[in-house]
Amino acid sequence: MKYSEIYGALNDLASEEDGDDFETMAKLSIQLHYRELLSESNTDLERREYTFTTVSGIGKYGMPLYVADVLNIEDSRNDRPLELYGPTRFDREHSGSTQTAEDPQEASYHGEYGVQKQPVTAGAITVESSSVLDTGSDYQIIVHGMVGGVDTREIIDFSGTTASSSTNSFDAESNAIGIRRLTLKQTNSVVFVGFVTVKDVDGNTLAVIPPYWGDSPSYQWWEFWPVPSAATTYIVRCLAHKPPMINDDDIPELPLDFHDLLIYGPQSILLAGKGKESSAAAAGRKYMERKKAFLGRRQHKGIKSRGFINASNRYIQRGNLRKIPNAVE
Repeated sequence: MKYSEIYGALNDLASEEDGDDFETMAKLSIQLHYRELLSESNTDLERREYTFTTVSGIGKYGMPLYVADVLNIEDSRNDRPLELYGPTRFDREHSGSTQTAEDPQEASYHGEYGVQKQPVTAGAITVESSSVLDTGSDYQIIVHGMVGGVDTREIIDFSGTTASSSTNSFDAESNAIGIRRLTLKQTNSVVFVGFVTVKDVDGNTLAVIPPYWGDSPSYQWWEFWPVPSAATTYIVRCLAHKPPMINDDDIPELPLDFHDLLIYGPQSILLAGKGKESSAAAAGRKYMERKKAFLGRRQHKGIKSRGFINASNRYIQRGNLRKIPNAVE
């Protein structure tokens, strides 16, 4: 079933009109149940790889937004992987080191920040949306960052596709942290329509936030040793988040004969709010029956329920960021 067919069925079952508040609640409930089913069947992550190029003199790098767990980082020019060390071992070996080399040998998980890149030079940042609808005081971004070494908070109103600038001059990447966290703030029941782009004073893109990602993105950052002294391209193999359904023609990544789970589950929640308790209870029983069959078919008996601290998105579940494969402490 297509996404539009799923939420359309929920509208019909509740005798609601298309495009009203009920449809908004239906879409949210569908997404939550979809993430639940993917998580409990251990299919919420998929293997992906991407390439990125180092910059001379820069030792810390942010991964793409979708990265949940880094499996390995390959130096394709030398046909070898980097050694992935845990933070304790890495700090013990390389604290205070300023050694540089054309080909780094090791990498360690550094932390999470709200941007994939830090400002190249200190200065104001700009924010804009890909949609003219995202404009005014109902559409804001809260920036937490360092200004002269002091953690500072600033709120910026969006002006649609026209860039809006901060009044503060945020620190550059030479201080390791310029922007610590970004939070999209929506009031009066509005939702962002476009992709949000954040840039530094030189026009370099620091982050691109899709409208479906949630209010506060988190990018994994990794530190290389020695610090790269040249531009070298690396291949990163990772486990990546599966995105939620966004477009009407999106298809849930579930077996076709279990797409009805995305009707029964939301139906059991939504119909109760419409005063149809008996229908909601019947849908709930059917959901649990079909879910049991689904998990049995996936041959994941005895699956442990996984819980993640997720401050950024109610749809995207974060992976175990500190469990580095074959890491040496």
